[in-house]
Amino acid sequence: MKTIVDVLVYLSVRGLFAVLGVLPQWVRVALFANLFRLALLVMPKLKRTCLQNLELAFPERDEGWRREILRKNMNEMGRLLADTVRLATIDLAWIQAHMNFQQIESCTGRLKALGGPGALIITGHLGSFELLGHTCGLIDYPIAPVARKFGSPLLDKWWTGLREISGNRIIDRKGGYKAMLAAVLQGTPVAVLFDQNVTSKHAVFVDWFGTQAATTKAIALIAIKTRAPIFVTSLRYVGGDRYEVDALDCDCTDIYEDSQASYEEKVRILTQRISDLYCQLIVKFPEGWFWLHRRWKTRPEGDKRAIYS
Repeated sequence: MKTIVDVLVYLSVRGLFAVLGVLPQWVRVALFANLFRLALLVMPKLKRTCLQNLELAFPERDEGWRREILRKNMNEMGRLLADTVRLATIDLAWIQAHMNFQQIESCTGRLKALGGPGALIITGHLGSFELLGHTCGLIDYPIAPVARKFGSPLLDKWWTGLREISGNRIIDRKGGYKAMLAAVLQGTPVAVLFDQNVTSKHAVFVDWFGTQAATTKAIALIAIKTRAPIFVTSLRYVGGDRYEVDALDCDCTDIYEDSQASYEEKVRILTQRISDLYCQLIVKFPEGWFWLHRRWKTRPEGDKRAIYS
């Protein structure tokens, strides 16, 4: 029975991709965006979470501005899915015609000249992140993204193949720390989506738009162990089916060489520095972030606030 369900799920997704693949991009974006809007309509709690997140991140903005950002956010969520549908058809020629990736080329060029450990590419659910990973492989900078496996083996095999079609190599998120560390030490850049809530066991608490948020400490642990270069990146839609890669250099040399700070302090300070840079990218493109996610759900010990109603 489980095998039959696996086959049905796989065939359904492949069939959906085939149908959607023949539609123009603007139709796919509109279709997915309207599905997200419908979800907010039938699940008011989800919409409330988005607005609560926007209020936490931008308390100085009025409600009208936050609602407008949420409206635009539905378009960007639709674009994320629409870009994923066409991923297999996007080649280097398309990237060169539709994308400005000078910032990441500057970073990768410097890394190739330096040699040493692979970089830590820190990204998240901001803009079309699947397309960002695909781009890295196509511009001759293959990466090892960390991703969660699907429950369906057939679907997971196909989806992983789609993600690796440009030369990338997926690292399974479950128990992925050792594989991430090994890849960095071997000189392979590792890409991590780090902007989601994690459990207290795996978290270090840092300010995220001024409110403490449970953030993965795996990046800091690997960075301190390897002294790998760190880049904070995202892919921003700029209109007309064109995109721009934002890439910020996160220099942590002072943290690595600080003989006064404890190991735990270094983990916290480094994670905070990465978080600050990533929040800068969200401020630059607020309509592109995943406001649906309960980023501040896990609270520090002693903090009994219920962030979400």
